[in-house]
Order: sequence, then C-alpha cells, then structure tokens
Amino acid sequence: MTQISKRQLRKEIEQTVYDIFWETVVRIAKKEEAESFFSEFLTRVEKVNFTKRLAVAILLYKNYDWRTIGDILKVSMGTISKIDSKINSLGFKTIFAKLEKEEKWRKFWENLAKAYLVLTRGHKVAALGKEGVERLYLGKRKRRLF
Repeated sequence: MTQISKRQLRKEIEQTVYDIFWETVVRIAKKEEAESFFSEFLTRVEKVNFTKRLAVAILLYKNYDWRTIGDILKVSMGTISKIDSKINSLGFKTIFAKLEKEEKWRKFWENLAKAYLVLTRGHKVAALGKEGVERLYLGKRKRRLF
C-alpha cells in the first residue's frame, strides 16, 4: 500500500509541488505522452488502483449496481463506497461530460457491459439477441449529467 512520509512539507512548498504536478498533467496532450509519463511516474500498483477507481466512477455514473461493479473490476464494496460518496462532485461531473461527448468511450463501456452480460447471463443474452440486450440491460443505464 502506498504511504505518505511522516515528514511533512511546509504548506507553501506543498502547494508549489501540487501546482507543478497539475500543470505538468495539463500539458500532456496525447495518449502516448500520458501513458509514457504515468508508466514511469507511477508504480504498477498505483496505476491499477487509479484506473480501477476511475472505472468504478464511470460505472457508477452509468448506474451499474455495486455488486456488478465489484464483479467486473474485482474491487471491494469499501472502494465503491468511497467513490460513490464523491460521484456528484464538480470534478467527476466535468470528466463525465467530456467522456459523454466522445463516441469511442460510449462504445467501450457498452462493449464492457455486453461482455459482462455474456459471461454472467449467457443463456439470457442468447435468448434476447443483440437488440433485446441493448433495450433491457443497456438502455436503462443511461443518466443525464445535470
């Protein structure tokens, strides 16, 4: 588990360090740049934790139930609860609005949902067909941002 040093920074130095970090992140313009930077900057465990938390947030936004999220992402109810308590914050709403505009994100989460349904409810998926699955399972999951 990642730990924070017991040796604390002075507040002005801590703020400067945060500012530099966020300004650096904002300057990353391409996926390849972000992937390269964060692959070198974060440990494998930090990357896994960060990406799973983001995926939890998006699945909560898409109205997936907690048990399904836990099954898909192999996360605890405690992790889901922590993210759920922050899901209506301005930061998450801003990201969700940006992701909703991008078709490939919608397709990715739709495909993830379909894969989960095939794995967990294969007999129902086969009986319903593609249109039935989209209508019954995917259609009711959409939610407006504001």
